[in-house]
Amino acid sequence: MRVNGWSNTVVERNRPAGPIDIAVVGHTNAGKTSLLRTLTRQVHFGQVSDRPGTTRHVEAIDLEIGGQTLLRYFDTPGLEDSVALQYHLKQMPEALTPPERVRALLDGPEARGVFEQEAKVLRQMLASSAAIYVIDCREPVLPKYRSEIEVLNT
Repeated sequence: MRVNGWSNTVVERNRPAGPIDIAVVGHTNAGKTSLLRTLTRQVHFGQVSDRPGTTRHVEAIDLEIGGQTLLRYFDTPGLEDSVALQYHLKQMPEALTPPERVRALLDGPEARGVFEQEAKVLRQMLASSAAIYVIDCREPVLPKYRSEIEVLNT
């Protein structure tokens, strides 16, 4: 392309290399799946129920614009016991950085046991470019939410 005698290379900034992966995380029954149904306009995505723990596995859903997948959301299970998880992570050796503690947890037996749901969330967060933390604003802000944010911030 030539403009006023100068040769320019046009850089297409509107075409990402691939979709951006976003983990959608939060406490059980916070409305993560309902939010994704609304954002993607796919009313049959996932399973929605008043019963906590409805989502038990990570599920992906794409947001397409103009026939192109721009965002890939990952609906994660709810965090069930972030207070105990935070305590467990703090009991690990101080020499480990917070991300190293999370990876040690994911490699340990607790990730297949007592913290199985939390491990699914943490694995997806490590694999994603960004995360959306969902809180049900109809509920009072409880200390467990602070624990969730601190754990997810590592």
